Amino acid sequence: MHVHLQFRRDLRVCPILTISHSSTNDPPSRALDVNSPLAGDSINRHDPGSSYNEGYIKRIYSVVDAFKGYPNLLGFFAGNEVVNDVLSASAVPPYIRAVQRDLKNYIAKHASRTIPVGYSAADDPTRRPMWAYLSCGDDADSRSDFYGLNSYQWCGDSTWESSGYQGLVDTFKNTSIPLFFSEFGCNKISPRPFGEIAALYGERMISSWSGGLVYEYSQEKSNYGLVQIDSNGDARLLKDFDNLQSQYNNINLNLIKNKSSSTTSASHPKCEDTFILQGHSDTFNTSTTLPPNPATDLLGGGSGNTNVGKLVSVTQTKTPHKVFTSTGVQIDGVEIKMLKDDESNTPSGENTSSASGGSGGSSGNKKKGAAEGLRVSAVLVVGITVVVGFWGLV
Repeated sequence: MHVHLQFRRDLRVCPILTISHSSTNDPPSRALDVNSPLAGDSINRHDPGSSYNEGYIKRIYSVVDAFKGYPNLLGFFAGNEVVNDVLSASAVPPYIRAVQRDLKNYIAKHASRTIPVGYSAADDPTRRPMWAYLSCGDDADSRSDFYGLNSYQWCGDSTWESSGYQGLVDTFKNTSIPLFFSEFGCNKISPRPFGEIAALYGERMISSWSGGLVYEYSQEKSNYGLVQIDSNGDARLLKDFDNLQSQYNNINLNLIKNKSSSTTSASHPKCEDTFILQGHSDTFNTSTTLPPNPATDLLGGGSGNTNVGKLVSVTQTKTPHKVFTSTGVQIDGVEIKMLKDDESNTPSGENTSSASGGSGGSSGNKKKGAAEGLRVSAVLVVGITVVVGFWGLV
């Protein structure tokens, strides 16, 4: 699967993607966090200065070197919920912009193409000033290319009025950078009905929001999975999978296409406290004086990472494992279906779990010219790959 990313910074839009199964057998698209939970691999939210050091810079540059050559790389997250309380808000923001600057400068020197860099935020009182701070100003190097929000406001049979989604629309309606849910899928009610899909890709949100990434693919102890994977590699679709697939099938793609085609230019606001804070506590650090890169030698000379992956051709398109519907019926003929470069995957109306003994594979709209004519939001497509990407992983 190959992803073509057209990232238009001058427009108030989502990243524009066309996605297709390529004749070169490219894998599904990825957005990667350059950080990890291991010691020294992320910014310490309560003491950022101590963690922003040469070892950390070497870590994030090594991640760039490992993945920069993949044509299906969507972008890098410079951080995930690093700001999540008053203390972190008072110290961390300039370090996030510094990390974004460092990543973009390194990409410019060592990658063959521009790779977007952004941030994934907590859905708490810091979400609005953090978005405003990361999207403002003329410094494109340190400014976010996109802003993700980890939001679990819509639970069970919530409605537009009870979910808080209107508040999200009001808060971010004048965004100058792409917005999307970097996580969503509240599981307080199980199985999840995913009613938020209709809202997220509906008339009231698509003018400023670009869909979202469902959390998560495989079933773990936290009970957010779409697919149960056994220790032997066999897999079973869960009811959450069925419900999500059904909701995606009801998306009005023409509405999304028309909105994507009618975007207007948007300028980035000045980084002034009146814009960033807007009634929030002045403990939020709005400084645009950023800490200097602690490893400028690595910026020029490179990270030294030689553990670099590469694309390989897919020669086995049929899985040796058994795949079952949510009702326990085995799905016959599960196979990767290659599409041409001018074809794309979109919801097909297929109900996988109702296809008793039927042929598996990725649902797709194989209409000629779809890759050029159907321009949809990044996370609509990425969200769908959470569903149809299953066939490429078993």
